[in-house]
Amino acid sequence: MKEIILNKAKDIGATIKEIRSDLKITQDELANFTGLSRIGVVKLEKEENDLKLSSLIKIANLLGFEIVLRKRSNKWVN
Repeated sequence: MKEIILNKAKDIGATIKEIRSDLKITQDELANFTGLSRIGVVKLEKEENDLKLSSLIKIANLLGFEIVLRKRSNKWVN
């Protein structure tokens, strides 16, 4: 899979939903793995809920991604 660059917190939910669906992982399975409720996963994917960093790391591990911070060429993104 290609590298995904997220510049806004709200982009995370849609990205997680897309990857989860591609991998045929259910919302219940994602919830059980991360300790979130299924409703929490639904709200996350609809971008109605913020995500704790610890939950994001668990989700990335389940979906087979790593989280990388790197310096970007421009200083600010709105």
